[in-house]
Amino acid sequence: MKKSHRIALLAFELALIVIFSLLPINLGAASLALTLLPVLVIALTQDFKTAVLGGLIMGLTSLIGAFTVGAASLTAPLFRNPLVSVLPRICVPAVAWAVNRGVNSLTAKIQSQVKAKTAEKNDFCENGSKEVGEEAGNVGAAQGKRNSAIERTREIVVYAVSAALGVCANTALVLGMIWLLYKGKTVGDSAITPEFMAGLVSLNFVIEVIVMTIATPPIAYAIRKQQEKNR
Repeated sequence: MKKSHRIALLAFELALIVIFSLLPINLGAASLALTLLPVLVIALTQDFKTAVLGGLIMGLTSLIGAFTVGAASLTAPLFRNPLVSVLPRICVPAVAWAVNRGVNSLTAKIQSQVKAKTAEKNDFCENGSKEVGEEAGNVGAAQGKRNSAIERTREIVVYAVSAALGVCANTALVLGMIWLLYKGKTVGDSAITPEFMAGLVSLNFVIEVIVMTIATPPIAYAIRKQQEKNR
């Protein structure tokens, strides 16, 4: 991908992180962290350092938001601690990036083995009669379309798995830090009890994991294809 295009895309994605962080979407008692969307997209389409940078910016804007636009939130006093608002967010894109690379490598290897077996069958047919060879050509063309569809599906599924685990990492790390630092204490108007922690999970996690798993893959796939065209 051309450097100018890459810089423009990255700047746009980072701007979305800031905007979504400072303008949260409230759904009743729940709050949808759309800021995870550009962070996950960056993690799935850029290199490791850029992914971590996205997480850092997400964390810093979350920290700033706890003092400004989100100051009235029940959880704002918790997120004024960088160990809660910043550190876990640096790890989130790292997890998504690592899962994407690992699962993508594994599924690509499996798919490559399947293609190799299919190619062997086609070669065997081509060594037969002319009629069989023509039939093999038609089968090969159809197989090529199927392989393309399978490859696209594979990428989408890998992105979905990576996004889902990225959301899981965000929830686990943030809540883990809250529990580690404030277990049994009262922060602001919130008593950090098991019931309080369970409430945070039930309100936000289910919504975020569904939305991010659905929304992230098509965006990441489209950006990847654009990157391939611009190489």
